[in-house]
Amino acid sequence: MLYIWRKPSWITCILSPRSLKNLKRDAQIDTSGTLDTKAGVAFSVSIVHFLAYRNYEKSRVEANNAMMAMLAGSRLAEHTLGLASGSQRTLPEIFPAVEHIGRMNLRVDAARRLLANAESHLSAMAVPYALALHEDYVTICLKLLQRARRINGQEVRSASPKTMHQKFEAAADYSLSMVSVEQFDFLRLLRNAIIHAGGLPSADLLTVSGTLSTAAVENWEELTGFPPSALVESGRPVVLNQGELIAALAITKSLAEQLNEGLQKALPRDVWADLACEDFRTELSKYTHEQQRARKLPGYARKNYSAIGLSAEEIKKAIQRMAC
Repeated sequence: MLYIWRKPSWITCILSPRSLKNLKRDAQIDTSGTLDTKAGVAFSVSIVHFLAYRNYEKSRVEANNAMMAMLAGSRLAEHTLGLASGSQRTLPEIFPAVEHIGRMNLRVDAARRLLANAESHLSAMAVPYALALHEDYVTICLKLLQRARRINGQEVRSASPKTMHQKFEAAADYSLSMVSVEQFDFLRLLRNAIIHAGGLPSADLLTVSGTLSTAAVENWEELTGFPPSALVESGRPVVLNQGELIAALAITKSLAEQLNEGLQKALPRDVWADLACEDFRTELSKYTHEQQRARKLPGYARKNYSAIGLSAEEIKKAIQRMAC
């Protein structure tokens, strides 16, 4: 039997009883998506909802929903086809109205076997996608630090998935959770193995899997149900499943919130005020008259920039600087 577990704004998926038990017990995700687990890796902060952050969150949620829909869909399809188990007819014969069904010209039992193994293939595609969204957001954060002259353009351009978090920490003078960074690095190397080496673990991945801190290992096991070492063995291809996908989503969500706090501490208030003005101009371009913008912008800033607490005077000066 399968169950549907819904967490508002974060995840809707179909889980086996074992996965449901493990996830409910070990990885509690609140409605804001803040990671909080028994391993003590918790993060809670007032978020500045600047436009780029909201766009990232929207993309992350959409990607998450799409990934889980495909995973749930494969399970639903497998169980639905169980009703016709043993049939000698092909799927296009049974479901002629289903779009693209001709590409799966298989008998029922063969199709069920494929669908039963879909989770690992979907996860192998979804984990890199989740990491790519996060890496794009980190680049945006570095560019904001560049705007505040805390890092130069060359450093931003040379930032790679391997170095970008460290560059952010140095430029913002802010420390990210060591556990989160370790886990992201592990995910990055898993992704590289799948994309560049046919799943075979690199020497770096073998080393990292064996040298993760105790806290990182315990938290990873709580999120996925298995220790990192279970994924990585010399000469054996890495196989990702739903647990690793959920871990990727949770870890990158936590890191994104930490980066948001780091920006709050690092960016001068005038940069935040200017950014609020720019975001307002982008989102609410319908307000073309200066008086309209001057009247609407303070409310916009209160809604999206409340964590910064911009004053009326700071907003007024930003309007003058930015011709907002």
